[in-house]
Amino acid sequence: MLLNKFFHIIRKERGEESWTVWIRLNPDHEIYKAHFPSAPITPGVCQIQMITEVLSLHLGCEVFLTEIKNVKYIAVISPEEHTEWAIKLMKIVENGEECKISASFAIGEQVFSKMSMTYHVVRDHSDI
Repeated sequence: MLLNKFFHIIRKERGEESWTVWIRLNPDHEIYKAHFPSAPITPGVCQIQMITEVLSLHLGCEVFLTEIKNVKYIAVISPEEHTEWAIKLMKIVENGEECKISASFAIGEQVFSKMSMTYHVVRDHSDI
């Protein structure tokens, strides 16, 4: 789990068809010491995990990534250049135990990455 260690939630905003969470990255986190020491950038896999954790908070239950489509890393996400980032979940479509979303990392109108993902949603653990 990256929440409260790698990134912190600053504020949340619900739109009619979206949910935006503003975050602050932790530039002192261990991941940045390896990726990369002199010019840290946020790994794509960490971006995907942050989106997963934000979706889980939004739905109020566990989610498991089952499919990723159309991943585009447009620009480098540096924890040192900008302090606040927006993770925006759009086109949230729930169908039973499946949830499809489009997500992006942005600052204002500048998009740094965007992707479409499908998750398995676990609302009830009584079968476990």
